[in-house]
Amino acid sequence: MKNGQILNPSLFSKLEDKKDFDFTFIDLFAGIGGTRIAFERNGGKCVFSSEWDGPCQKTYAENFGEIPYGDITKIKENEIPDFDILIAGFPCQPFSSIGRREGFNHATQGTLFYDITRIINKKRPPAFLLENVPGLKTHDNGNTFKVILETLDKLGYEVFHEILNASDFGLPQERKRIYIVGFDRKKLKNKKINFEHPKTNGKTSYINQFLEENAKGYSIS
Repeated sequence: MKNGQILNPSLFSKLEDKKDFDFTFIDLFAGIGGTRIAFERNGGKCVFSSEWDGPCQKTYAENFGEIPYGDITKIKENEIPDFDILIAGFPCQPFSSIGRREGFNHATQGTLFYDITRIINKKRPPAFLLENVPGLKTHDNGNTFKVILETLDKLGYEVFHEILNASDFGLPQERKRIYIVGFDRKKLKNKKINFEHPKTNGKTSYINQFLEENAKGYSIS
């Protein structure tokens, strides 16, 4: 038990033999685990998850058989297992413009983005994927996004960002999100990184493809 919460022992267990997966990742601000599904389908193994919302935790547990740790601000970096990729759909909060010369810790202190940077700084994963709403780029007159990019650069990561729409990838929903991808320059020995976000898979889907016919009980209004 930690901070009044019973942790799932599997979250802190030793990593399994890597023959069963290609890479490991941690799932922060996990929601009900949508991003985790994509990473698992591409050969990844989740070794730690965090989500504070109670109903989301229950759904996550139904989906993956484990209850994610609750409050990421309450867990120390060294309690998180080693991993290859950090993924996080973090909330958007304003950052202070005071004392930025004191380093990234000061500029982001008191925000949940700070918890991402402290974990990245301690664990030094080769790569990360951060996701947020498109308004992140203009939030606080662009100051928030500027601080984010400057912070990740100071941590030693080459960063790429793009706004993508779920409807361009076969999902029946207009859902635009900004995706921020970073790679550790030192671990890649400062080689030029050729990375491009996907454009579209050319597929179009409509909601009627997924609705049951003659369904009884609950319905979509």
